[in-house]
Amino acid sequence: MKYKLLLMIPLLATSCTTQRSNHTLGREMIRPGVEPERFAIKDDDAEMGRAVKKARKTVSTFIAAVQHPTPTQRDFEVKKPYIHDGVMEHLWLSEVTFSGGRFHGKVDNRPRSIPGLKMGDRSSVNPREITDWAFVDKGILIGGYTIRVLFNELPPERKQAFEDEADFHITKQ
Repeated sequence: MKYKLLLMIPLLATSCTTQRSNHTLGREMIRPGVEPERFAIKDDDAEMGRAVKKARKTVSTFIAAVQHPTPTQRDFEVKKPYIHDGVMEHLWLSEVTFSGGRFHGKVDNRPRSIPGLKMGDRSSVNPREITDWAFVDKGILIGGYTIRVLFNELPPERKQAFEDEADFHITKQ
């Protein structure tokens, strides 16, 4: 079965949580019918930091695509950080639009640390605050810099399984 970006992003990088107390970044992988896996990565991870900086630096590319998508572009998403009681959780917003200088979309992950927020809730974020953006064009992932970091960390058999299930490919950017 081929999965679209909306389904495959959660396989690689749904929510990320940073807590001041333990200085780790947790990531969960959601699979239908399976309890999400959690991964701990230091919040000062240089590679992930570079991915966030690149996403913010190139966000104008994403804005242009969202405002004027071509027929081959689909599955527009941004990653937004939420903060509650010193805990930061990064969640993907899907069905993204851009108006009033902000991205608007639906929460596409199951929040763990943000009370009152649930999957499907409408949310917005300033482009300077996002931690990633992604869409698919002609079957190729565009953006998705934090996704690429996680994909590159997968063992070869998991990469192959991802490629077999996804309806897009991750190429070097």
